[in-house]
Amino acid sequence: MQLTGTHHIGLRTPNLAAMEAFYTQTLGFPVTKRWDDVQIVFVDIGSTVIELIGRDNATANNTPTGGLDHIALHVADIDAAFAELVAKGVKIRSEPRDFKDVRIAFFFDPDGNVLELVEDPRQPR
Repeated sequence: MQLTGTHHIGLRTPNLAAMEAFYTQTLGFPVTKRWDDVQIVFVDIGSTVIELIGRDNATANNTPTGGLDHIALHVADIDAAFAELVAKGVKIRSEPRDFKDVRIAFFFDPDGNVLELVEDPRQPR
Protein backbone atom coordinates (compact mmCIF):
# COMPACT_ATOMS: atom_id res chain seq x y z
CA MET A 1 0.00 0.00 0.00
CA GLN A 2 1.41 3.37 -0.96
CA LEU A 3 0.66 5.78 1.90
CA THR A 4 1.75 9.33 1.21
CA GLY A 5 1.04 10.79 4.67
CA THR A 6 -1.82 11.96 6.79
CA HIS A 7 -4.69 13.61 5.00
CA HIS A 8 -6.59 14.86 8.08
CA ILE A 9 -7.80 14.10 11.59
CA GLY A 10 -11.58 14.24 12.12
CA LEU A 11 -13.02 15.84 15.27
CA ARG A 12 -16.74 15.65 16.10
CA THR A 13 -18.23 18.73 17.74
CA PRO A 14 -21.65 19.83 18.98
CA ASN A 15 -20.55 23.46 18.44
CA LEU A 16 -19.07 23.80 14.96
CA ALA A 17 -19.04 27.61 14.97
CA ALA A 18 -17.08 27.82 18.23
CA MET A 19 -14.59 25.16 17.12
CA GLU A 20 -14.07 26.88 13.77
CA ALA A 21 -13.57 30.23 15.53
CA PHE A 22 -11.08 28.69 17.96
CA TYR A 23 -8.90 27.11 15.28
CA THR A 24 -9.12 30.03 12.83
CA GLN A 25 -9.41 33.17 14.97
CA THR A 26 -7.82 32.18 18.27
CA LEU A 27 -5.04 30.02 16.81
CA GLY A 28 -4.88 31.68 13.39
CA PHE A 29 -5.09 28.63 11.13
CA PRO A 30 -6.80 28.96 7.72
CA VAL A 31 -9.88 27.14 6.48
CA THR A 32 -8.88 25.16 3.39
CA LYS A 33 -12.26 23.74 2.44
CA ARG A 34 -15.81 23.66 3.73
CA TRP A 35 -18.83 21.54 2.94
CA ASP A 36 -21.58 23.51 4.63
CA ASP A 37 -24.34 21.16 3.42
CA VAL A 38 -22.87 18.37 5.61
CA GLN A 39 -21.44 20.65 8.37
CA ILE A 40 -17.76 19.95 7.67
CA VAL A 41 -14.93 22.48 7.83
CA PHE A 42 -11.29 21.64 7.07
CA VAL A 43 -8.62 23.69 8.91
CA ASP A 44 -4.93 23.52 7.94
CA ILE A 45 -2.88 23.29 11.16
CA GLY A 46 0.50 23.14 9.44
CA SER A 47 1.62 19.54 9.31
CA THR A 48 -1.89 18.12 8.76
CA VAL A 49 -5.52 19.19 8.50
CA ILE A 50 -8.30 18.96 11.09
CA GLU A 51 -11.76 18.09 9.79
CA LEU A 52 -14.35 19.66 12.10
CA ILE A 53 -17.57 17.64 11.85
CA GLY A 54 -20.76 19.36 13.02
CA ARG A 55 -23.07 17.65 15.51
CA ASP A 56 -25.87 16.69 13.10
CA ASN A 57 -23.39 14.88 10.87
CA ALA A 58 -21.50 13.42 13.85
CA THR A 59 -24.61 11.94 15.43
CA ALA A 60 -25.95 10.48 12.20
CA ASN A 61 -24.25 7.14 12.91
CA ASN A 62 -25.11 7.10 16.64
CA THR A 63 -21.65 8.31 17.59
CA PRO A 64 -20.81 10.63 20.49
CA THR A 65 -21.08 14.33 19.75
CA GLY A 66 -17.53 15.37 20.65
CA GLY A 67 -13.99 14.10 20.32
CA LEU A 68 -11.85 12.13 17.91
CA ASP A 69 -13.83 10.69 15.02
CA HIS A 70 -11.11 9.29 12.74
CA ILE A 71 -7.58 9.62 11.39
CA ALA A 72 -7.38 9.84 7.59
CA LEU A 73 -4.45 8.58 5.56
CA HIS A 74 -3.78 9.74 2.02
CA VAL A 75 -3.19 6.99 -0.52
CA ALA A 76 -2.27 7.11 -4.19
CA ASP A 77 -4.71 4.35 -5.21
CA ILE A 78 -7.60 3.74 -2.81
CA ASP A 79 -8.86 0.61 -4.54
CA ALA A 80 -5.45 -1.08 -4.38
CA ALA A 81 -4.94 0.01 -0.76
CA PHE A 82 -8.40 -1.23 0.21
CA ALA A 83 -7.79 -4.61 -1.46
CA GLU A 84 -4.54 -4.93 0.48
CA LEU A 85 -6.31 -4.27 3.78
CA VAL A 86 -9.00 -6.83 2.97
CA ALA A 87 -6.32 -9.40 2.05
CA LYS A 88 -4.65 -8.78 5.43
CA GLY A 89 -7.92 -9.43 7.27
CA VAL A 90 -8.44 -5.86 8.47
CA LYS A 91 -11.96 -5.15 9.80
CA ILE A 92 -13.74 -2.91 7.27
CA ARG A 93 -16.30 -0.22 8.07
CA SER A 94 -17.09 0.86 4.49
CA GLU A 95 -15.84 0.15 0.98
CA PRO A 96 -14.34 2.83 -1.32
CA ARG A 97 -16.82 5.40 -2.59
CA ASP A 98 -16.86 8.89 -4.04
CA PHE A 99 -17.66 11.69 -1.61
CA LYS A 100 -17.64 15.31 -2.75
CA ASP A 101 -14.27 15.79 -4.53
CA VAL A 102 -12.41 12.82 -2.99
CA ARG A 103 -12.68 9.03 -2.80
CA ILE A 104 -12.89 7.49 0.70
CA ALA A 105 -13.10 4.20 2.60
CA PHE A 106 -13.12 3.44 6.34
CA PHE A 107 -11.63 0.64 8.45
CA PHE A 108 -10.80 -0.15 12.09
CA ASP A 109 -7.57 -0.67 13.99
CA PRO A 110 -7.40 -3.54 16.52
CA ASP A 111 -8.84 -1.33 19.31
CA GLY A 112 -11.79 -0.24 17.15
CA ASN A 113 -10.49 3.24 16.28
CA VAL A 114 -11.69 4.42 12.89
CA LEU A 115 -9.18 5.12 10.13
CA GLU A 116 -10.01 6.51 6.72
CA LEU A 117 -8.29 6.10 3.38
CA VAL A 118 -8.50 9.19 1.16
CA GLU A 119 -7.58 9.44 -2.49
CA ASP A 120 -7.48 13.15 -3.25
CA PRO A 121 -6.66 13.98 -6.87
CA ARG A 122 -5.37 17.43 -5.85
CA GLN A 123 -2.58 15.96 -3.70
CA PRO A 124 0.50 14.64 -5.47
CA ARG A 125 1.05 10.90 -5.52
